[in-house]
Amino acid sequence: MRKLLILFIVISTVIIFKNTTYAELQGMNTDELVSIGKEVYDRKGCAGCHKIAGAGGDLGPDLTNEGNILPHNIQWHKDHFKDPSSVVPGSMMPKVDLLEREAEALAVYMISLKSTDLPKDIEVSIKTAHEKLGEARKGIDEIKKSGFNVDALEVKYAQGWTRLETINNMIYTHNLAGVSRETDDAVNITREIMQDVLSYQKELEHRVIVSIVFIVLIVIIVVLVFLKVLTV
Repeated sequence: MRKLLILFIVISTVIIFKNTTYAELQGMNTDELVSIGKEVYDRKGCAGCHKIAGAGGDLGPDLTNEGNILPHNIQWHKDHFKDPSSVVPGSMMPKVDLLEREAEALAVYMISLKSTDLPKDIEVSIKTAHEKLGEARKGIDEIKKSGFNVDALEVKYAQGWTRLETINNMIYTHNLAGVSRETDDAVNITREIMQDVLSYQKELEHRVIVSIVFIVLIVIIVVLVFLKVLTV
């Protein structure tokens, strides 16, 4: 009787979901979307390759703490479902045939999978490091356009991303013992990069001011010479 009840609930969920439009899906709360996303996860056989809380396959990454991987937001997951190798180069995961509403719900389910063992302050620090590194990237690109040699900054930027990737791997493998140290290193590196970017920007501003002053002096000299010629 219990099995029949569970089967009835699953079938009912599938029927309701298939009749749910994307607009209606957008109006649902997170818990409802997570429930639907889990149904999509089960129906599409994702557990054949991925493991959640110890249950599932080992061909793909363990998704138990997927929601702690900060760059993997809803849009990242939707793009990943659509074409995995375009998001993760070299990925062997096949494309997942999903309706827009299925992709949305499944993405919400993915980001709901979070470890309760990751301290809140560490989670905030990781988020800050990601945001600051993104800002640093924009600053480095702007400086590069101005003709500065940014090789040293690129090295630090790569080190920062290496730290963040290491943190992601720790979260994936539930090895959180060294996350605090790696997070501190990532935050320190991003702070150093931002300080260097500010120094380059100040140098650029100085060069611009010097150039303007030089141009003004040239203009003044030309005007004085022109006036001198007129008075001769």
